[in-house]
Amino acid sequence: MDKRQYSIIVVTYNNADGLLRTLKSIRQLDYAQREVIVIDGGSQDRSLDVIADNQDIISTSVSERDNGIYNAMNKGIKLVHGDYVVFMNAGDVFANADILSLVSRYEGDIILGGDLYGGQQRMPKATMTLYDLLSIGICHQAVYYRKEVLQKYGFDESYKLIADLKSVVEPVVKDRATVTVVPEVLAICEGGGLSKQRWRDTLTENRRMIDELVDPFYRADYLRFSRVNNSMLHDFTVLSHFQSLFPLIKWLSKVMSFLNSKFKHIPIE
Repeated sequence: MDKRQYSIIVVTYNNADGLLRTLKSIRQLDYAQREVIVIDGGSQDRSLDVIADNQDIISTSVSERDNGIYNAMNKGIKLVHGDYVVFMNAGDVFANADILSLVSRYEGDIILGGDLYGGQQRMPKATMTLYDLLSIGICHQAVYYRKEVLQKYGFDESYKLIADLKSVVEPVVKDRATVTVVPEVLAICEGGGLSKQRWRDTLTENRRMIDELVDPFYRADYLRFSRVNNSMLHDFTVLSHFQSLFPLIKWLSKVMSFLNSKFKHIPIE
């Protein structure tokens, strides 16, 4: 049986040092059945030199202006030949040299795993339900799409912050695409993504996606449960305008934790 082939799409713009780190990580992979596609947004720094210096591992490269990261990712989709596709932003790296070999042990329309994002480990649940996908989210650098699924749906460029999440949720909702979880960290990513910086806009897009994709019968339940799980979200939104209160809130939290640990075992008369 032939080994599956992977298409690694690297999206970059004016990040020559990050691009070099990502290509170095790809070079160290122990899996030979792969193609590397670099989509550059018309960089003005040394990125084109980095691409030229690594032509031995780059199958295809494009350098031209684009309309944002999801537009660049869609350009890459049109060029893939592999069985599965993974996206890496310039600066992101594979967690280990054997990641593609590890992912190859799993089957599914969408295969996803954990990531280290800005130094913080994030792991999916062992079984990701639709609710989990909507509430926990995904890291696209740790998502492997079956080519046919990705080519059918791609990235909805009307979404500016969570089109990558929609690219997983939509095939699950519409085609019952299978989601398989790898219980390992697959990618190490630089922090500071736009979805984190503009978290209010992210919440707005998330609600729009729910309205578009989730059946009304289930939508009410989802929103009810999300209000329970995020019962402090409104309060946090208000408090975020008064950041000077945060140290006091943290201190009070520590005091309450201490008191709870001291007195929770005292029997109630």
